[in-house]
Amino acid sequence: MRFVINGDDFELDQAAVINRLRGRTPEPIQTHWVEVNGVRFPVKQALEAVLGIGRATFTSQVALNQFARLGFLSSARTQSASDLRPAADHRRPQPTVEEASAAFATLVAFLRAAPFTMSINTLEHALLEADSGSAAKFTTDVGLTEELLNAALVVRRDVGRVNDVVHATVIALALPAILEEGEVITNRPSLGAGNDRSRPFDLETNRRIAEFKVALWSGGDMMRKRAVTADLVDLAMDESGRRPELWLAGTEPIRFLRTSSSPLGSLLSRSSRHQRTRYEALYSNDLPLATFVAQHAAHVHLRDLAEVLPAVAALM
Repeated sequence: MRFVINGDDFELDQAAVINRLRGRTPEPIQTHWVEVNGVRFPVKQALEAVLGIGRATFTSQVALNQFARLGFLSSARTQSASDLRPAADHRRPQPTVEEASAAFATLVAFLRAAPFTMSINTLEHALLEADSGSAAKFTTDVGLTEELLNAALVVRRDVGRVNDVVHATVIALALPAILEEGEVITNRPSLGAGNDRSRPFDLETNRRIAEFKVALWSGGDMMRKRAVTADLVDLAMDESGRRPELWLAGTEPIRFLRTSSSPLGSLLSRSSRHQRTRYEALYSNDLPLATFVAQHAAHVHLRDLAEVLPAVAALM
């Protein structure tokens, strides 16, 4: 799941939340909490620990919303499916398919009219010293209207799990193309977001282990870089003797892995304690990523999903 807090992009799944909170001691709960693996944490403490950002940079409601989207029980959400839906669901009917299609068209038209970052930058400069009247005009001029907001809310409701759908579909469609004669899947594949202890890799067969990262990189990809590095390290440290493969969308993630001088300690700083402990027992935190890839992960096959899935290739 991807989301933005104060302009910074984050990517999170249930497994990452569980791993990053495992072993932590909850602070006293004042009002709002989230339950993770049977332990209740103050909701701001939990999100701070999971993302590595100061709790003063977000509200309790923001934290509750993110944990609700991930399916965690909290003080503002019950376990029932109806309570996991936003409160607005109880006040108005779900949009029809036609209405959702129209909303999507409105959103796409806005995003294609001009680069979103450029529009926001223009508005930020225009709003400096603006009053009520001019603020409204400047906002409308760049296309940020109530119609756009309504369209975005409708689209978000229907496509909130689109990344999960893409991840599962990519792996499922890739399997017939990559499985070799005599190769069979030996463990239940992990098609959803995140892996668990019983399924450490997205794919395990009698010949290979594999991880799949489907996100298309477009700049400002630090969360994706951390995730790709963590997967690479896990594959490199596997001792099963099976062929490790890391499947990526496009050549940019592969170029990053092979050329980045960023130290592994920094890239793994938000990984699970278990992974960091295993890594630090073997390697230095100061080891540049490119050196690790060339020397210690040279046996990990870096593969481009576009090789086997034309739909991915078409988006490059």
